[in-house]
Amino acid sequence: MCQDDFGAFHAMMSDFGVVKMTMSWPWPAEPDFTRACMNTPEAKSGASMVIDCGGAFAGQIFLKNGEIGYMLARAYWGRGIATWAVREMLAYGFTDPDTKVITAGTWDDNPASMSVLRKCGFEKTGESTLFCRPRGYELNGPDYAITRANWADSLRFRIETKRLIIEPLSLDDAAELTDLMDDSEIARMMGSFVSPFHIEDARKWLRERLHSRNSGRFAKVSLHDGSLIGYLRLGVGRLAAHDEDISLGYAIGSANTGQGYASEAVPPFLAQSVADYAHEQVSAAVMSDNTASIRLLTKLGFKKIDERMYLVSGRLEKTPLFLYRLACTHRTAS
Repeated sequence: MCQDDFGAFHAMMSDFGVVKMTMSWPWPAEPDFTRACMNTPEAKSGASMVIDCGGAFAGQIFLKNGEIGYMLARAYWGRGIATWAVREMLAYGFTDPDTKVITAGTWDDNPASMSVLRKCGFEKTGESTLFCRPRGYELNGPDYAITRANWADSLRFRIETKRLIIEPLSLDDAAELTDLMDDSEIARMMGSFVSPFHIEDARKWLRERLHSRNSGRFAKVSLHDGSLIGYLRLGVGRLAAHDEDISLGYAIGSANTGQGYASEAVPPFLAQSVADYAHEQVSAAVMSDNTASIRLLTKLGFKKIDERMYLVSGRLEKTPLFLYRLACTHRTAS
């Protein structure tokens, strides 16, 4: 926000319909107060930003002490701009790996803001009664919060590499997933796929993972022509060293193995997911005779920490399962 925005900003804050939804703005609007708000540490650091719409000043949004607040000029109400701005500010706030939760609040008579917060993944956490300065009396309103995990779960990520597209799996992928994972070689290496693998198994597998809280991130790996060739997953895994460990899992269909697709897909997916969720470490479990995956994990920096005997549906007897772990590093936002 710069001094050139003062006129539009002050005009917005001279509209009681806008100001009455804030907590601390004076009414009538005071130019000196407006100027002071344009020179706060948040404004200077970038944590208070102009909402720009086609080159015009549409409003302001800020992040202070882990709480988001925004104001939108009346001419821009009902156009989805607030929802877009809140999502952008969430992405900015969660850039800092130490940020675990972001909060927000509104008044009971502001259903539009409640709707915006819900669309952006916020959940109601309680109620507060606070003094509303522009109205001159106390008001009640809901408190909202969104955790980093819930924010990351809601992202419509898309990663494109030279040959591949990586994006979220959905229930619509059940048929293609069946064709891909009905593979005895995959069943020999994966603990989560049975053999044979039918369409009902695929639908159940997808429902259990996509509709479960804290299940993590699931992605499909497709060629640029849209052909599904594999899947990726990062979430709490039952084959990890400890029950609470975040575990990496992936599979490439047998028809496409040996072409470097796993080496092309796993690193960017892992890097993006670790950054979004701010994971401190990631585990992986691999059968002892899966030399290709062992090579890839080692190349990515995973270290072997343990092994156990394990039986998967595609084998007749238990086989050694190697457990690996990767320590993740994050660049703290400045």
